[in-house]
Amino acid sequence: MQQLRFGIFFSVFGVLLSMLTASSWASDSSGTQESAYIASEDPMADVQKGLERARAQDKLLLVVMGAQWCHDSRGLVEKFSDSRVAELLAANYETVFIDVGYFKDLRAISRRFNQAHYFATPTVMIINADNERLINRDDMSIWGSADSVPLERYLEYFEVYAANPSPNYVPLPDAQASLVLSFEQTQSERLQSAYEHLVPGMQAEDRTGAAGKEFLQQWREVWRYRSALQKDILSLRQQAQEAPDTELVFPEYPSFSWEGDS
Repeated sequence: MQQLRFGIFFSVFGVLLSMLTASSWASDSSGTQESAYIASEDPMADVQKGLERARAQDKLLLVVMGAQWCHDSRGLVEKFSDSRVAELLAANYETVFIDVGYFKDLRAISRRFNQAHYFATPTVMIINADNERLINRDDMSIWGSADSVPLERYLEYFEVYAANPSPNYVPLPDAQASLVLSFEQTQSERLQSAYEHLVPGMQAEDRTGAAGKEFLQQWREVWRYRSALQKDILSLRQQAQEAPDTELVFPEYPSFSWEGDS
């Protein structure tokens, strides 16, 4: 039922919904392929073990946060199974898949690497295992539409980071860092609350096989918000780094329809 549910869902709203999905083994209509996303009692421990393995083998850590219900999550892992991509990843990355399920609050994992939230499913984080630094922040948003990313782009993307595991790092200036981080934290709380608001509608769709009009409207609202938020955070970080003496202007976002006018 989940495969039918999001197969239909994404055929209509593929672009809009790609950001809210996660990476898993591509499931065909018969359900014969196994999911890469398996619920864990301690996903943070899984990440820590992956980090230690990556460090011991002089590899990058690749953390993929996703869920089997997600079209783009399944698409990403299907391309990961391509022989060329699989060989590239095996040689240069220690990959850890995290099952976010119905938008579980796993911000502790993203925040471990100075990322406010998982803004999309799949969220793909490349981590330098030696200094635990997230190195693909600026272009990680492309994986929210992972199923439509060409296979050659997968090869190019992961080859580039494998060849340069320690890109130039410019920290946020002290005067701006606390302001940016406070904004990120506040907005990540709002995003998690919005994710959780969607869960009953997702569960209802699983039971009935149909998505209600109100649920689809709310889903699109969350997509627009999280998409703008991810871009705004990158822009704020860039401004703080390039013009540390300039006052930052933090964006404001409209209320969700279910919040009323308050």
